[in-house]
Amino acid sequence: MTNRVLPIVCVILLFFPNQSWAQSESDSILLDSIVHDLPEVLVKGERPIAIVHGSAITYDLLRLIDKKGITNIYDAIKELPGVTETDGNFMLANRKVTVSLNGQIMSLSSEQVSQLLKSLPASRIEKADVMYSAPAKAQVRGALINIRLRKETTNGAPLEGEGVVSYNQLHNAKFGERASMLYHKGKFSLDAMYLHNHGREYQKTDQETHHKLNDGNVYDINNEENRSTKMFGHNYRLGTEYDFADNHIISFSYQGSYDNKDISQLYTGSIYGKTFTNHRTWLHNARLDYQAPFGLKAGIETTFYHDPENQSLSSTTPNGNLKFTVDNDQRVNTWRYYLSQEHQLSKGWNLSYGAWYKKSVNHSLQAYQDQSTANYLRQTEDVDNVYAGFGKNWNNKIILDASLAAEYYHSPQWHKWNLYPTFNFTFVANPSNVWVLSLTSDRKYPEYWAMNNFTVYSNGGYDEITGNPYLQPAKEYSGNLVWILKNKYQFAAFFNHTDDYFVQTPYMRPDRLVKTYKVLNLNYQQQAGLQAVLPHKFGSWLDSRLTLTGVWMDEKCDDYYDIPFNRSIIMGMAQMSNVITISAKHGLAMTIDGMIRSKAHQTIYDLPGSGNLDLGLRWQFWKKQAILHVFCNDIFETSVINPRIDYKGQWFRMDFSCYREFGVSLQVKLGGYKEKESKNIDTSRFRK
Repeated sequence: MTNRVLPIVCVILLFFPNQSWAQSESDSILLDSIVHDLPEVLVKGERPIAIVHGSAITYDLLRLIDKKGITNIYDAIKELPGVTETDGNFMLANRKVTVSLNGQIMSLSSEQVSQLLKSLPASRIEKADVMYSAPAKAQVRGALINIRLRKETTNGAPLEGEGVVSYNQLHNAKFGERASMLYHKGKFSLDAMYLHNHGREYQKTDQETHHKLNDGNVYDINNEENRSTKMFGHNYRLGTEYDFADNHIISFSYQGSYDNKDISQLYTGSIYGKTFTNHRTWLHNARLDYQAPFGLKAGIETTFYHDPENQSLSSTTPNGNLKFTVDNDQRVNTWRYYLSQEHQLSKGWNLSYGAWYKKSVNHSLQAYQDQSTANYLRQTEDVDNVYAGFGKNWNNKIILDASLAAEYYHSPQWHKWNLYPTFNFTFVANPSNVWVLSLTSDRKYPEYWAMNNFTVYSNGGYDEITGNPYLQPAKEYSGNLVWILKNKYQFAAFFNHTDDYFVQTPYMRPDRLVKTYKVLNLNYQQQAGLQAVLPHKFGSWLDSRLTLTGVWMDEKCDDYYDIPFNRSIIMGMAQMSNVITISAKHGLAMTIDGMIRSKAHQTIYDLPGSGNLDLGLRWQFWKKQAILHVFCNDIFETSVINPRIDYKGQWFRMDFSCYREFGVSLQVKLGGYKEKESKNIDTSRFRK
């Protein structure tokens, strides 16, 4: 938990998501039927190529990344029009996005899903489906991206594979080796992947606080933290699918990971000391699905997560000396079941209904080795969801999709039924002029760690990370209007309002020399914004895309300790992506990508502007079976945001190290060869 706090603070970017932290929401959804059963509107353009299925927009993602040298699905998703990345989360219309693979629901955290996406090869992508508001039959709420993976090889051969080796150098070096394979023959397909990553990370943080106490004393604390991490990890996946009868499909997938991290933190200045922390994290996720030709789908999924942590701290602060060794442990078990049915009716009508149930059990333990007692916490969570929806298509001009989900959430803190309506309306003026209107609501629940009664120390003991058992769920209401114009331009307008929005914030306590980090509920957060995606091609040598986003945001909290606030700001961001074809014959292409953000707010934080410029060179050779990618990211070392606080007596500065990143990767495709067919030789002319 300690390792998450300061990075969370420093990478708060311009666009503040309605952070879910919710353990009850899955990070993927069932989308195949949503897309395939709706009428299609073809939008042909330079880039991207999009097919509008009702409220879903399907992109040819492989074409978007064709010359980018991208090797994993995570980086590929960042190339989708309108998608941005904030603190490791994908954002669409300034809201956090759910990501799925082949419509498969995974009860994983967003961090775990990101880790999986980074380990999967981008060459497996078939299409990407984007929805600004998922209907109830998707069994998830809000914006989503579904990545459809190929289950067949590219040229019809039964077996193909891929190997990737990579080297990334920031302050220290990290390495990765990945192997993947895909087998398809007849009604059976199998895919497997293994990734080994290892190396070191380094970060330096300078902190400065002007800390006032009730007794009138003022302490100016200046210290430097040097953090060094040695790591290695294993990620693996196995997936199978079998069509055992006419469109009766059964599939099974398993994915797991093991991560080993040893973290050393040294403090100098007003705080002097050191902290050693080690993590040994395990994850196992398995699911079984069945699909019938008459629209029936059923499945079961289980997840096991275990994160034991040992921390030793020894430091001297203006408060005195602190020395302890503590064991923190978290173990989460999750089970999920679902059953759904869809019908395609006459005259363009469709009907869907179903139910799903999820149960999670969290075990948390904190034990100080010099004490005879330990804090143990067991938390259970049950979610029951039933839903129904319908759709109607009027001559491929007007498409309506409406649904309602009733959900009962049960935990030691909350027991309540909630209704979640979703409305999607698509108007097709012509195949190159499409409008999509989406309205939805949601409720977000805090994560387990945010509500426990444990205290974890950071920054040599000056920072305390504490839980908040009194947190309330956040209630979200969102509306989006998307316009696809002239086959290539995309415009979006959005409005998001969140009551009881919760976020982790710092506070320098006046009663003692401690800076407290705690997740708190605000009165509300609301955002309104516009986004424009403007692609353009200059002949056959330059392919560019400009993305402009502007957001107005307002946050209010009447119970923020003794310093209530109500702050609003207008923010902007511009992104530019360029692919220059140097030589199509020799497979040479260069990428020039840049981004710039204006200043922003987060609660009482002031966040200065930031930006980055990235360069890359891609060479495809060996009959297009190998790709060499060389890149340099953040050339001017300007991507890091250094937060500031100067509000009603709270004065705080943080400066994070920022390093230019150099990297190289080699991707080699293997197999994919067909067995040659023998031809009968005509020997009739040799006969007597």
